[in-house]
Amino acid sequence: MRKILSTLFHCLPIGWRIRFKGEVSLLYDDAGFGDTLMVGAVAREIKKKYGDVSITVNRVKEDLLKGNPHVSAMGDRYNGIDLNYHYGSYSIGRSFAGNILDSMCRKVGVTKPCHSVDLYLTREELDDAKALLDNVSRPIVSIQTTAGEFGGGRKLWPQDYWTALVELLADQGITVIHLGGVEETIVPKTISMIGKQDIRRSMAFVAQVDLHVGVVSSLMHAAEALNTQAIILYGGFERYKNHGYSHITPVESSYSCAPCATAHEKISPCSQNNACMREIKPQQIADLVTKTLNEMGQ
Repeated sequence: MRKILSTLFHCLPIGWRIRFKGEVSLLYDDAGFGDTLMVGAVAREIKKKYGDVSITVNRVKEDLLKGNPHVSAMGDRYNGIDLNYHYGSYSIGRSFAGNILDSMCRKVGVTKPCHSVDLYLTREELDDAKALLDNVSRPIVSIQTTAGEFGGGRKLWPQDYWTALVELLADQGITVIHLGGVEETIVPKTISMIGKQDIRRSMAFVAQVDLHVGVVSSLMHAAEALNTQAIILYGGFERYKNHGYSHITPVESSYSCAPCATAHEKISPCSQNNACMREIKPQQIADLVTKTLNEMGQ
């Protein structure tokens, strides 16, 4: 009898099950930093729709969900509604034209979510970042040049372009702080924080700078969460509407092969040597940085 009732229960719409149990478990196996923040956004949208349910999140970067009031517990179980958007009924694929958070939220019966993410840094983390920048001349621009393993390097802007951009910004008296992990190659004439801070403290710097410039990666999501304006080099791997963040100014390229992001498969290096990224020139980004800072009154 219990087995029959369980089968019938799992035939109910997901929203009915969440409301009936008053709890839900979410899973994203081996989530990246940006994915983790998006899982937190799904938890927020669940609370908005279903009320004060208990939400457990499994197999994500737990540090980024610390202090998140929408998440009741975190764990390492292979348990819950799988939010991975690279496979399944709501997966994204090549030429995906929708929004990733929409795809993730549909798995829990939520439509029309807010296209934003949240990050709950401590006052100590924010104050420490501020103190390290107190004697640095403004305006301050942060950069992130890498994007993890996913994408086969197709998200990346050439290293010599980064060097040229920083030269152009330095000529205008703009301070550039380089954030990221040890995999980043330090760009000359930047204040390097490479490998010196954990991910939360790196993100705390994003809260203190005037503008962030980077590729589609963890600090793009942090900029949105922390209300920091950002210029993001999308090129042709993905499209801005896949995220739709309100604090992002996207720079995209138009190629017949774009977008080339594919779901749940190993992506090989670009056969055209990242032509869509190389089409974006350092002077173009320097001009956009100047224009954005001017509009912000910096």
